[in-house]
Amino acid sequence: MRLFKSKDKSEHSALTTLLSSNQQESDDSDTHSTDTSTATAVAPAPTEAPQAADLPVNTAPAAPATPVAAPVTDDSADTTGIAPLKQQMKDLAKQYQSLREQLQTKMFARRDAIKQQLREISANEKRINKQLAAIEAEQKQLTGTNDADLTAQQDQLSHEKDTLQKQIANLEQQVANIKKSISENDDAIAQNKQAQEQNEAKNAELAKEIKDEADLVAVVQLIEKNKDQVFSLRQQHDQLIKEATAFQEKGARLNDELTNTQDSLNETNHKMDANTKDSRQVVQRLEQAKRERHAQLNALKTRQKEATQQQQDIQTQYAAQQKALAAIQDDIQHVFNTDHLIRLFQLQKDHQYGVLTPDFSRDESSDMVAIFRYLEDHAQQPAIFISYAYDPHLANHVQDWAVKNQLHTPTVFNLFTELQKSAPNTAQQMTIPDNDHWRSEWNKDRSARDIYDGNKRLMHVVYQDADHIARIDYYSENKLSKRSEFNEHGQLSRTLTYSEDGNVQQIDYYRIEGTLVLSFHYVDKQVDNIQMLDTNGLLYTVFNDLDDLAYWWLNAFWKQHPELMVIGRPEDTIFQQLAPDFASQQLPYFPHVTSAPDAVQKQLKQHRWNQMLVATPTDQQALSKIADRDLAVDYVATADADTLPQALTLTATDQEAQ
Repeated sequence: MRLFKSKDKSEHSALTTLLSSNQQESDDSDTHSTDTSTATAVAPAPTEAPQAADLPVNTAPAAPATPVAAPVTDDSADTTGIAPLKQQMKDLAKQYQSLREQLQTKMFARRDAIKQQLREISANEKRINKQLAAIEAEQKQLTGTNDADLTAQQDQLSHEKDTLQKQIANLEQQVANIKKSISENDDAIAQNKQAQEQNEAKNAELAKEIKDEADLVAVVQLIEKNKDQVFSLRQQHDQLIKEATAFQEKGARLNDELTNTQDSLNETNHKMDANTKDSRQVVQRLEQAKRERHAQLNALKTRQKEATQQQQDIQTQYAAQQKALAAIQDDIQHVFNTDHLIRLFQLQKDHQYGVLTPDFSRDESSDMVAIFRYLEDHAQQPAIFISYAYDPHLANHVQDWAVKNQLHTPTVFNLFTELQKSAPNTAQQMTIPDNDHWRSEWNKDRSARDIYDGNKRLMHVVYQDADHIARIDYYSENKLSKRSEFNEHGQLSRTLTYSEDGNVQQIDYYRIEGTLVLSFHYVDKQVDNIQMLDTNGLLYTVFNDLDDLAYWWLNAFWKQHPELMVIGRPEDTIFQQLAPDFASQQLPYFPHVTSAPDAVQKQLKQHRWNQMLVATPTDQQALSKIADRDLAVDYVATADADTLPQALTLTATDQEAQ
């Protein structure tokens, strides 16, 4: 709902209600007791003006007081009440303007507060959206996690386990085989031992039989008879001893092999135990990782739920603030017929203010006087004057202008003067020595003279005063070939070189100590390039034209004075070029907002200036109709500041419109 429901009487009806606090003019019995012909209707007794923040949004204000038209009287009649009424109208205009500004400020402050809340809500929404995206990404990452490293380690351990099991089975089989071989070897050894015992028994039996025989013949016969058996038993004995030795060696070898194989088996079993332990640990880690992921996913779900709820709350808040913003903007448009706040610009105490003009000689207007008077009234520090046009006597011109307009003389900064400065100042004052072969002719006031050599003019000399030369023109074949110009101290400032057809070919600017600092070169009457030289005469840099040079100098000058705020003409190309980098330190001055709104609107769209100066309060109000953003504006009041606001100007057209 609009703050003021009546569309046709928006601002007029709303502020007329506020203006009802205007104090009724006291009845003077000596002046108004009998003169009813001059009586006029005045506002009721004053009441405290409501603040815009106190006005209910959903309730229409009280109906405005109905004005009573004053009776028309003849000018020849008693008009003693006219002057007070005129003053009252002026006071009413001031009160109206004050209330209007209060109401506008509060409504736009409410709008700005809502916009700030919207920005904060939007920032919170972005934060929540990032948080939700991060949660979703983390969920996706956790869901896609398969513990590949642990699984691969588990597979590796399982493969190693299979290998170890095979190795253990193989070693156990080897141990069993070796033990079997040892057993068989032990059996063979036992059998060999038994065979040896039997062999020994047979040998013993034969030996006894021979020993017990007393007859030698019988002994020989026994020996002969058992000779083969004795040899056989002997061979068998040797064979058994050999086999016994082999069996012993085999047994030792088998025992060694059994020991080694048993050690390998024990080592493999130890590896199997370690593998089993590692496998158990990997399984535990896998289970732990799964539990942790599950817990993390549950926590993420909780966070996601909370963030989603916050997102919904934020969206609800954003919608509510959008609705509130639309309502206050609708009220603003309804009351003030604008979407943007034109608030009062105030000069900052810690800033210094300067005025930029390309050429002071072409800008000595009433606007310039009003701007400097405005700065004197509002700025804490003295104003400065900045120019980038050549004028060696600029400081004197500005001083004369300030005295003429009863202003404090501002400090002057000029592109050429600053570049021509040098320390120390060692240049000599220009003088023309006497020459017996020259003839001089002075003009009547002796401010200039021509110097001739024979019948030809050599020089035309112009003087500032009796002691200082201002300019010397040099001639060749009666044609101007060169001109030298001097500063207020009679020191060389610049020289102009001319071609035979009278066009400028080159302009050289000198430091006050005499060295060349700038050299302008012309082609087809246009600047082709500008060379800057250092104090040693070496080329420092080259500029395309004066705009290029001015931009370079002003850019450097501004960086050296970061606290400087510069007032300039928006149509000044250099002022425009500096806007992208220094818009916050610029104060464009628009003197013709009311008369040329389209041009001003175009400038505002091209350059993002948010603070500016205008000529009059009417211009300030006119900006609200063309502005595409909020602006901080003040007027320098070069016209009557007491002009009634349009809503209080009761012309026939206005009354018919109402």
